Amino acid sequence: MDCSIISIGTELNLGLILNKNSRYIAERITELGIECRYMFTVSDNSNDICSVLKQSLRYSDLIIISGGLGPTDDDVTRYAVASALNLKLVRDRNLDSSSLRFIRKLKSKKITERLLRQSYIPENSFPIKPKLGSASGFRVELDSKKIIFCIPGVPKEMISMFEKDVVPFLKDGMLRKDLRSNRFKIKKSILLTTDISESEIEEKIKEIVSEAKEINVQIGITADPGLIKIILVTKSSDSMKAEKNLKIIEDKISSKLGNYFYGKDDNLISDNLKEVIAKIGGGLTISTAESITGGLISSIITDTPGSSKFFLGGIVSYSDYSKIKLLDIDENILKKYGTVSREVCLNMARKVREVFDSDYSLSVTGYAGPETENEKVGLVYCCILGPDGYEKIFKKNFPGNRCEVKFRTAQFILNELRAAINEKTFTGRRACSTITKIKMKKDYS
Repeated sequence: MDCSIISIGTELNLGLILNKNSRYIAERITELGIECRYMFTVSDNSNDICSVLKQSLRYSDLIIISGGLGPTDDDVTRYAVASALNLKLVRDRNLDSSSLRFIRKLKSKKITERLLRQSYIPENSFPIKPKLGSASGFRVELDSKKIIFCIPGVPKEMISMFEKDVVPFLKDGMLRKDLRSNRFKIKKSILLTTDISESEIEEKIKEIVSEAKEINVQIGITADPGLIKIILVTKSSDSMKAEKNLKIIEDKISSKLGNYFYGKDDNLISDNLKEVIAKIGGGLTISTAESITGGLISSIITDTPGSSKFFLGGIVSYSDYSKIKLLDIDENILKKYGTVSREVCLNMARKVREVFDSDYSLSVTGYAGPETENEKVGLVYCCILGPDGYEKIFKKNFPGNRCEVKFRTAQFILNELRAAINEKTFTGRRACSTITKIKMKKDYS
């Protein structure tokens, strides 16, 4: 079954807001085994909506339209859909209570009439009463067995109606016979990497791409600064086989990429840091001293629920003054080596570890730009200190604008910390295993 997704809104076409609705809907219908073949973004113009809908009806069996269902003059989706299908708009009085949900105490005939626009749907269509908001949706079933869903564009309202009304309909297999007998299921997996380029990934996994094709797994790569996603997609009539094939390719790729690979799907890098800490039984603690990132590292860590169990706190020492006053950095070191230097970075990590008495400490200092000299923009020093004298200092040159350099820095140092703790865990287990073997040998002899 082919699907088209149509997003309505002039603000989308002008680039004023990001179109997250289409992405959400596409991901969810993929999980249901329905493939999105086309996506359209249309301004609040009835003729344009009409044109795109007619085009979509030629290509798709399922069409999901979001946006343009409110009470204002630019909410024209219901009129456009009715026009494209040569249907009349009729008032469904059962929708009136939703349409007037947010009417103020001071009522007027004009306001009431405006709000009641939301109660009109194309004749013979099926109304969808909103659980959130006041904009009603509707479903149109055509003689050709094509289905059109119209749902609100406000993200919370869209998700609510999509999950509570659209998804159950699709799951119940009420669209058409070939949906109920649809033999193919689409499975996907997203592998997350950092501090590695697209071309480097392609080079490392080029042999795996051929192997993946043989078992019907497609590999795609999408890039953002500091975060490159490897997307695996497979289509199969056997869900278990599809999952197995995905797992085979996942394992091969993660093995090839080593520490560049840090997680899957929607995981934050701090989620995986938490998992690694949990593997050693918890109890491990972390502190941070940030200059260039201005608190971003601490923010990412605390985006993970339960991070308070291992994250003791951080100091944002953005200026030399704060480095001296809060971290007690020797002013002579700052003058001799400069704020962005190996020596200052190391001292920041040492001092913040002392302040919080943490097992590990992180520190970062660098030039985010663009006001600094061009050749220095992106120069960053990162430091990790840990138990048993663990000490690592990294000199990096990150490309990108100010925000990108900051994000790359945060991703890099958190991934290095994750790798360091993971390696310590592995080394500890290996040591325990060796001791056990020695003991067994002695007992045997």
